[in-house]
Amino acid sequence: MQFLHSPKILTLLLSVHLGVTSLAMPILSHAASPITHTFNIPAGKLNNSLNQLAITAGIEFHLDARLTHKKQSPLLKGNYSAEQALSILLSNSGLYSLIQADGSYRILAKVDENKIILNTINVATGDNNGVTRDEAGKHAIYDDDISTVYTSIDEIERYKGKDAADLFKGMLNIYSGDARNGGGVDPSIRGVQGPGRVPLSIDGTEQAITVWRGYRGVSNRNYVDSNLIGSIKAIKGPSLTPNTHTSVGGGVQVSTISASDVLLEGESSGGGLVIESSNNAVDPKLPTLFTGQDYRDVEGFPQMSPNFAYGDPSLWQEMSGNKENNPLSGEDYAYRLALATRQDNYELLAAYAYRNKGNYFSGTKKSEFYNNPNDQEFNITKMNPRSLAHRQRPGYEVPNTSSELESFLLKGEFKISENQQLNLGARVTNAQYGEIMASRAGDIGENGEMAQWPLSKVEAQAYNIKYQWNPKSKFINVTSNLWSTHTISNTNSAGGFPNYANAIWELADPDASPIIRNTAVASNRENRFGFDVSNQMMLSDELELTMSARYQYHKIRSEDEYRGTVDGWKHWPREGRREELEGQFNFKWMPSESLILSAGASYKSYWAIDDFLSSRISAGDERFTKEHSAAEGVYLEYKTAYTEAEHQEIREQEREQFGDSSFFVDNPAGLESFLDFRESDRRKKHKAVLDPWLHNGEGKYRRENNICVNGELNNVANYIEGSCRQAGGPVNEYDKQIDGGKKKGNHWAPALAATYLLNEHSRVYIRYTEGIRFPSMFESTLGFSANNNPYTGIKPEHTYNYETAFVHNFEQGDIKLTYFHHKTKDVIERSGNLLRFYNIDKQTLQGFEFQGRYDNGSFFADLSLSHMTKNEVCDESLAITQDPVEGSVPNCVHAGFAGGYLSDQAIPNDSVNLSLGGRYFENSLETGLRSVYLSASKSEEDLERDKALTFDAYAKYSWSERLNVELIATNLTDLYYIDPLVRSSVPAPGRTVKLKLQMSF
Repeated sequence: MQFLHSPKILTLLLSVHLGVTSLAMPILSHAASPITHTFNIPAGKLNNSLNQLAITAGIEFHLDARLTHKKQSPLLKGNYSAEQALSILLSNSGLYSLIQADGSYRILAKVDENKIILNTINVATGDNNGVTRDEAGKHAIYDDDISTVYTSIDEIERYKGKDAADLFKGMLNIYSGDARNGGGVDPSIRGVQGPGRVPLSIDGTEQAITVWRGYRGVSNRNYVDSNLIGSIKAIKGPSLTPNTHTSVGGGVQVSTISASDVLLEGESSGGGLVIESSNNAVDPKLPTLFTGQDYRDVEGFPQMSPNFAYGDPSLWQEMSGNKENNPLSGEDYAYRLALATRQDNYELLAAYAYRNKGNYFSGTKKSEFYNNPNDQEFNITKMNPRSLAHRQRPGYEVPNTSSELESFLLKGEFKISENQQLNLGARVTNAQYGEIMASRAGDIGENGEMAQWPLSKVEAQAYNIKYQWNPKSKFINVTSNLWSTHTISNTNSAGGFPNYANAIWELADPDASPIIRNTAVASNRENRFGFDVSNQMMLSDELELTMSARYQYHKIRSEDEYRGTVDGWKHWPREGRREELEGQFNFKWMPSESLILSAGASYKSYWAIDDFLSSRISAGDERFTKEHSAAEGVYLEYKTAYTEAEHQEIREQEREQFGDSSFFVDNPAGLESFLDFRESDRRKKHKAVLDPWLHNGEGKYRRENNICVNGELNNVANYIEGSCRQAGGPVNEYDKQIDGGKKKGNHWAPALAATYLLNEHSRVYIRYTEGIRFPSMFESTLGFSANNNPYTGIKPEHTYNYETAFVHNFEQGDIKLTYFHHKTKDVIERSGNLLRFYNIDKQTLQGFEFQGRYDNGSFFADLSLSHMTKNEVCDESLAITQDPVEGSVPNCVHAGFAGGYLSDQAIPNDSVNLSLGGRYFENSLETGLRSVYLSASKSEEDLERDKALTFDAYAKYSWSERLNVELIATNLTDLYYIDPLVRSSVPAPGRTVKLKLQMSF
């Protein structure tokens, strides 16, 4: 991959002046006179009057219903602008309105009018002294009757850390899987993670790439350039939020920067430059690839195992222990240049971002938990990080953690008319990331060297067109979004080796070759096309109906050549197509001033085709046309001692068999002696009995027909205690034809909610939502170590989500306490013993969350806590097949069963996020401290992880409104730890200091 631009910081500074004069404003516009409307709204309940005002003027409100509880409004009659009419209705109510950047209005309480106006002026990013995007996002945590978490642009740019996954740090119960390997973001919400379970959208577009991680499962990666992000909002659990894609676990909405993030208040055009430089990085020592050479001619290459090249010396690199403490060392730097204009009828934004980061160094403190060698260290480090510090040494360079990104962003917002708006967006990102297969991350050389693999490469493009129409009609408020994404990826996820060749004894296969090739890289092209639309209607003053629809088409093609078995561990190329359609409706009804009810449902359908499988079937490849391991069950075997009757019966049979022998015809005493000898020998032996253990026709086994555990052996005469075992042989094995056709399905899911206003400051709500997830593209296509159930198709996952919360608003703060219960039936999971996808019985996640904030203008704080009370996975078949003899594995276990994917997705049982800060010298100086605590893994979890308490701090000084400098330090105590949900046993970054300069022009 060639980056178009990668100048050093000094070069960029010298060229900043060019951007000041390069912003063109070809479109002339004029300020329009305020539009008036004819109103005739009688005096009465303020709620009803505001609804009528919204319909007549075609405007939108954001407010808490408790603010208008029991409040009255005066008569409104005559011609007024929307602002004038709103001012009249709110007179003497103790409320006031603020217009937002999108033209909507927010209703707030007048606590101290002068103070409110002053604060608004200080924080507003647009010309309107209204609630900004980030303020609205923070308010929504406590204003909306659904659980959300929001991160603002200041928090993103301050704490974006070494990897994109650091964006989620500090977000309550939001994590990223495999945070330090491969550069992507794999969202987890309340312990729900995986392809299609937590969709992530960027400006309404989706681009997730499901990457195979060997025996450690899969990562559902979303490639995000932190330098272009304006906000992140996570929605917990399935919802009917219009123009928002959520699934069984929820969803994550990422918005890129806008003109308001670049321009100062009151400016019509200008630009912004952000420059950052950090320490704790070193340029990676990339390996040499011998592609195209005969392995027999490469000195040092493993001649006895070119097809199993774990000992390839070209990959081993000595890790540096010389950490550079200077944040200006130049081995981790980034910058962003953005130009924008904001006129009456349009906004334009153009931005360029670049970051180059070397391998980071791990922490040095408290590594004892990970410093436990054992006899199986060579194999166990890859799976169990307890001996991680013996390989990834504390304070040393961590291989395969570098990255280089270059991104371009273009956005436009056009007000077509008074009630129509069009938004256009285009985004291109070219990226290189350090990556190694999770099962190889623990590989180590004879002298402690670590494997440094070649960099993975991803090129991503995204385009979207958003249209909004809100005329003067109570039945029309339309929002639609048309988008497409295109991704070219070359990732180290194919399962092979960077240098691989067939051994000379394999060359009888015509496809085999001694020429070295890279079987570690998987090359794919993925295209997605999507569309969503919604319409909000006011059916009456108390009843609202929202209808929405969503469509997505996904196609994946592989650039890899399929060569049968000659490429060793390299998995088959994945190729397929998938389509999904969803429709939703939701009624919201306010029967009284203190009660709000809502009810709705969603309908979802899908189809998917495995094109690679279809092509192999068409080619007559028997490797794919039949499932050779299909059977009706397996045999169990137990032993019994012979009964006296059986001994006597066998003796008589042997007397007949040997009595006519010439040796015994005239020697009856000799015959009896011979029979005595046979019986004596037989009494020393046991009789083996085979018993078929049949599955239910769908590959699922039960305890009730397992003779080893169901108690039937208690009634078997002369049973030898402890002799029951699995014999291993299949029952009636047969070849089953594989179906390469279209998989499809459809399903309904309801949603109900109720909110009760306790008083003007407090409320409670309860939500019940169901969610459906059909098999993802990864689960619908063949691959190594995870194939489909040969006996039946995969059912959709069905989630039942309960949530109840108490919310209280103080004068300068808010609190929210939430209980959630999340049960998913027919979870799509891999069986560890058969390496196939099955629907397991259920997973249950439940717990409590607390969120609170306080801000008096000078001091601010934010606290969030989580306690998981249950993470239980139940499936009788997986339990009994893991121990069919003793039945010691219970039907329900913590987190997941061994060998499955769920067990690696367990989140910390307890977490605490605390942020404290202050503003000084008329807000010129701001300082803050963030602390994040994560409890240790539970003893039942496969991946052992110690508790972690990290501290981050910052100090930001504004020289003027156009120039500020910020010093940020993360992992202040230099803790040696690993992140939750790791699959690659990679330690997190150690102490890092970053210097950031931001200027406007």
